[in-house]
Amino acid sequence: MELFVLVGCFVFLLIMGFPIAFNMILSSTMYLLAGGYPQLLVAQRMFEGMNGFSLLAVPFFVMTGQFMLKGHLLEALIDFVNAFIGHVRGALALVTIGTCLFMGSIVGLALAEVASLGSFLIPMMKKEKYTPAFSSAVMASASLLGPIMPPSVLMIIYCVSVGRTSIAGLFLAAIIPAFLIALAQMFTVHRIAVKRGYPNHERAPWPEKWRQFRRALPALLLPVIILGGIFGSIFTVTESSAIAAVYAFFITFVVYREGKLSDIPDILKETALTSGLVILLAGSATVTAWAIANEQVVYKVIGPLSNLPQWSFLLLINILLLINGMFMDDYASVVVLGPIIAPVAWKLGV
Repeated sequence: MELFVLVGCFVFLLIMGFPIAFNMILSSTMYLLAGGYPQLLVAQRMFEGMNGFSLLAVPFFVMTGQFMLKGHLLEALIDFVNAFIGHVRGALALVTIGTCLFMGSIVGLALAEVASLGSFLIPMMKKEKYTPAFSSAVMASASLLGPIMPPSVLMIIYCVSVGRTSIAGLFLAAIIPAFLIALAQMFTVHRIAVKRGYPNHERAPWPEKWRQFRRALPALLLPVIILGGIFGSIFTVTESSAIAAVYAFFITFVVYREGKLSDIPDILKETALTSGLVILLAGSATVTAWAIANEQVVYKVIGPLSNLPQWSFLLLINILLLINGMFMDDYASVVVLGPIIAPVAWKLGV
């Protein structure tokens, strides 16, 4: 009965368009009321979910992205990628994907990439006679490289919500898939561009490539510092996020000299809003995860799926996530489905 209340309330509020964090809090509260549990559990579990040391990395990584967006980062990265692949048919769409890949290794948020790059690159693609639908589709799909390419805020939330997973290990495992997805997107975009006759740019000479590389080098060093420090066991993920924020501040205000002191309040405001949403999701997910564990949902799911081959389980999960992605964003999917799917995957050795 209590599980029916939890699921029913969650689905109803989801259909009504309720924010996912408040949806989970309210659904879990209704579950506690139906089961006669003390309401204090909501506050206790939320505090536990938001009290993780790893979550300190979230505001620093968000702040890093905000600092970099205030400098010449976008122009530097776009010009750098364009210098090397701009001569290929469908150049601007390919540049969009390549820039999103590099931006993902700095910002780590899909929404941040769409907000920053979309307003800049989509009008440029339209100007070069790309259709509005194609331009938007390229930007939307390429922005998903942000949560995949480390350092990823989404991966931190997954590790906090699910547990038993190393953030550094997850970062390392995501690098190759991120590049493979980017290459697959580039191949698809290039074939469509050839078919539709989308333009390309002139091949840049090597002196121009070298100039653009030097211009973008300070920004390109940021993911090297972050990931190199983590994988080299020089500092933790949380420490790396703080170092990244300081380095981004230095690049913006000293190297590119684009930042102004008047920008700092806006940077802090955006950092607080984004980080607050992410951390609130982590806290609310902990309450829902407790309710799911209390109802032993995982054990009920493991039984029917325990005899499936690994490839069948992975195919089933991908179909589930594909359908779920039509209704919920990536953060909501991770915090809701992660605690259910991960134990089953561990049981199957996936």
